[in-house]
Amino acid sequence: MRKLFPDVTADQFPPGHPLRRCQGFIFDVDGVLCRGEEVIPGAPEAIARLRQGGKKVIFISNNSTKSRADYIAKFERLGIPATEDDLVLSTYATARYVAGESPGARVYLVGAPGLAAELVGAGLELVDDPFQAEYVVVGSAFDGSGRIREDNAHRITGALRALYHAGAKFIATNPDRIFPAKDGVIPGTGAVIGALSYMLDREPDAIIGKPSRYIVEIALSRLGLSPGDCAIVGDMDTDMLAGARLGMVRVFVRSGAMTEEKLRSLGIEPDFAFDSVLDILAWEGG
Repeated sequence: MRKLFPDVTADQFPPGHPLRRCQGFIFDVDGVLCRGEEVIPGAPEAIARLRQGGKKVIFISNNSTKSRADYIAKFERLGIPATEDDLVLSTYATARYVAGESPGARVYLVGAPGLAAELVGAGLELVDDPFQAEYVVVGSAFDGSGRIREDNAHRITGALRALYHAGAKFIATNPDRIFPAKDGVIPGTGAVIGALSYMLDREPDAIIGKPSRYIVEIALSRLGLSPGDCAIVGDMDTDMLAGARLGMVRVFVRSGAMTEEKLRSLGIEPDFAFDSVLDILAWEGG
């Protein structure tokens, strides 16, 4: 008989549950906790139960369109309490990376206002003249329906010129080829990376989001735990690869953009797979 959320242990996991030993959980957001602005059923309850049981929880996202302030407002709408310290976003991590390498650098941006806000907040200077750029930072150029945003209409050409003529460094927020939206997948940041890389015959100098160690190590530092004590929960190959690189338990959920069959066709084997976040705390008992 299948039981959900049995009240048998202080930490919410019954004896013998394979995830009971994990003290920290790093959750991807889009496709795991929500699809667009719609919460995935049971996600707020699952997060609440983990926290009530003393588990540390942090949220990590390759979404390159939103700032931490945007995400706090989004999490409030989803019914999941979160502070800035709970959020490790590719927008924040990218701004931190560039500012750490070159404080106050001139940046030509392809991307959304949320990414711009994090770059400015890190003390970087956004420039509209590609020939003045020291860095090109690439996020998603698409809106929630998959159309190129009006404010990015000429930005890919500008980024090409900054990289080709000005010799700017090429930094990408994440490598995701697709992104889960309410009505189906839409192009991800990888579509912009691919276009620029093909035109220039050049890969980015750094990709900050998962599966990069850089962004995940920020999350682990926030948790104050070693990788072996943590699980990463995600719906994409990038989540599982990030977990493998750092030695975390890898939990795949089938609620997002990638099917389990596609994941395995890429040669990636998660440690566990569930239909949704709700089922992580489910167990088979008598």
